[in-house]
Amino acid sequence: MIYWEILIPILIILEFSRNTSAIGIYFTRSPESLVAPLHDEVVFDCTLNINVDNIKWLHNSKDFIHPAPVHTNSNSRLVVKVESIAETGDYQCVATIGASSLASTAATLSLATLKEFDNHSLSSSGDKFKITAGNTVALNCGKPIQSDPPALIQYYKNGQPLLRTTPVSSAGSVLLKNIQSEHTGHYTCSATNNILSQVINLSMSLYLDVRSSHAALSPRFISKPPSLYVAQKNSNVSIECAPYGEPVPTVKWLGVHKNILMHDNKTNIESGLLTIRNLSIEDSGVYDCIAENSHGKITHSITLQVQEMPYVKNGPSESVVINEGSSETLKCEAMGTPPPKIIWYLNGKPVNDSNILIKGSILTLNNTHKYHAGFIQCFACNILGCSYWASMIQVNPKQITQLTSQQHYYEDSTTRSPQRDRKDRNHKGKGRKKDRKKKGNEMVPPSQPNVTRLTENSVMVRWFVPPNDGLQIRFFKLQYKQVGGSWNTSSDDIQMHIRCYQVDKLLPDHDYVFKVAAVYSNDDNKSGPTSKHFFLSKGPPNRSLIPPTLVSAKAVDSTSILLEWEYLNSVLAPVQGFYVYYRATSTAGDYTKAIVDGQDTRVFVVTHLTPDTSYDLKLQSFTVHEASNFSTILTHKTFGEPKTSTDTPKWTDNMPDNVANNNVYSTIGGVKSLYVLLGAVTAVIGAIVLLIFFTVCMYSKRLSSHSNSPELNKSSEAVSGLEPLSMNGFALKNGKMINGCTLPMASENTHGHTHPPNGYVIHPINITSNPLAPDAKNAIEISYLANHNNNCSENEINSLPRRAMPLPSDTPRTWHSKDAKDENYV
Repeated sequence: MIYWEILIPILIILEFSRNTSAIGIYFTRSPESLVAPLHDEVVFDCTLNINVDNIKWLHNSKDFIHPAPVHTNSNSRLVVKVESIAETGDYQCVATIGASSLASTAATLSLATLKEFDNHSLSSSGDKFKITAGNTVALNCGKPIQSDPPALIQYYKNGQPLLRTTPVSSAGSVLLKNIQSEHTGHYTCSATNNILSQVINLSMSLYLDVRSSHAALSPRFISKPPSLYVAQKNSNVSIECAPYGEPVPTVKWLGVHKNILMHDNKTNIESGLLTIRNLSIEDSGVYDCIAENSHGKITHSITLQVQEMPYVKNGPSESVVINEGSSETLKCEAMGTPPPKIIWYLNGKPVNDSNILIKGSILTLNNTHKYHAGFIQCFACNILGCSYWASMIQVNPKQITQLTSQQHYYEDSTTRSPQRDRKDRNHKGKGRKKDRKKKGNEMVPPSQPNVTRLTENSVMVRWFVPPNDGLQIRFFKLQYKQVGGSWNTSSDDIQMHIRCYQVDKLLPDHDYVFKVAAVYSNDDNKSGPTSKHFFLSKGPPNRSLIPPTLVSAKAVDSTSILLEWEYLNSVLAPVQGFYVYYRATSTAGDYTKAIVDGQDTRVFVVTHLTPDTSYDLKLQSFTVHEASNFSTILTHKTFGEPKTSTDTPKWTDNMPDNVANNNVYSTIGGVKSLYVLLGAVTAVIGAIVLLIFFTVCMYSKRLSSHSNSPELNKSSEAVSGLEPLSMNGFALKNGKMINGCTLPMASENTHGHTHPPNGYVIHPINITSNPLAPDAKNAIEISYLANHNNNCSENEINSLPRRAMPLPSDTPRTWHSKDAKDENYV
């Protein structure tokens, strides 16, 4: 018996723990139901398997503020002074982890009470029963009308309490087995409430007259035994059936399948009592007790109900990912007897949301928002208690294409697309124009911000602006306050393309709220909705997340840098996205922050940078609860300012929470398109160069084929008397390159003709001030500079071989050949 009393609570605890550890966070100790008298103090304890940011208490599903509980990072103890019935009810603890919360099962606090016995107790005072020795009888006083906790029933014989060894049925009856003459006497009973130290005596009594023999008597009961027994699964139950008669009747038991029950490991049959061990749901049903002697037979039917503590057999997966704006259906399959009632909790409170439809064990999320992210719990409750299943809901931000974001966030009257202008011009009617004018003047506010804890004194606030055709936003202002305090406004003007901001110098162990205001092009402003309460816990950050590995940083243009990183996703700790930090290397100021939503994103383009500037860049991963350590810092420099104004792609980053992923991939597509364009231009230039080279080669070959013509000989003779020409080019001397100078090559077989090394042939050109003049008086002389090419020295010039027809020393160094018959000048 002691064995089962120890084993049953252990089995219940194990069954409960099995259903609460699905997400790896569970209560190792939940508050327990208590009964207390007035003016007493009770203590509720709550402990989790991990450290959390805060633990608060609910009383009847409402925040219980006073008195303040005493708690540590993983444990909380609540002391309640019971002054009136107002303190009774259900108590729950709620653990807060970042912006999400997890609720424990509820414990009930009730007042201790004890009221009179009901009217169906023993027979009237003085009733006398004549019973033959050897019979077994059961005495049952009944129960008080109300007693909390259940009263202890004590039986007395002639004013003396019966021994505790006297068998007692599960219904509270006392059995007198094989009675003898010494059992003769007056029997009474009382009820005691130990918490109240209150005793109620039953005024009724009975007298047993036990003799060795009496007149013949068919089987019967002193009082009708109970016909309904309720017991818990895995426990034991003792069912009474103790008729008496003359002669002593025999008793047999029939099971739920009308089979005769025998004494075995499952059932124990003794005089007047049937005990069934280790109950299961299959043991529920109707049992028959049949008593018979030579003078008659009676049958008494007993219904046994086996109850089972509720548990959730199947629930939502431990991580449920839902796209913002979409719908999702969650199911919760619970078991238990009586059938449990299903109650859904979201972030520690019963679900009460117009976007959530609940039909029993099925929950449907419609038009999912970001605030639906967090812990979703399915509680299964019946008369024995509650159990729950917990899952984590992650909401993927709505994705918007980069073009749409540019149109809605950065487009003004000077950047509107021609197609859009043309579409606007095609709209006819005054009503259309008024609608457009009204839309253009609309101030669309930022969204409700989400908050992530960074340290015990700082948080990261994130928001987005929905797509709109309203006024352009110039910058943002962030406001925050302690709950119940006054608003504080950030001193920084947050740039229009930024969608996150770090708030520092906060006090730990306080509740804060945040909101974001936008300042528009008309110098007016409008605030978005206020965030949910965020409790900033004390202590160092958990830092259980793995930081991303920053792989590379590449300059895209003069104002953008492309980042690439690696990150191993975790099912147990899925991240919501990444924070990008960047600042100029030459400064020691604060980092500018950008958001990258989505755990699968691995690239991001940081924009709005300064040309030709080096930047330090680093990353953090984050969830709704915390942010990781920083990655290693990479330093990279943007390109310089382009010399000519060209139409370059407009890179955007720091988009709203719900557009970051698509923007990144659109940006990468823009980078690839730019590379394709550059490759095409390079190919065209290469083709042109090859064409020129081919043309020059063909032209050179044609000149070579006409090198023996008279005209060419005459031309060569015309310049044969010229001095060597020094040029900025390359030439071959005896097949070798000479100092980058153009040098003449003499050969015995060339008849004094000199061929330039680069494929060009010198032709005589007549240059005069008057081409129609009959003589050379109008000729223009061009002076010759011996060292015109600084790469050639005078000695090199003098060392060169002379032509076949050297000029006299007194010949002026000009390009005029006096030996030529015609006036040829170069």
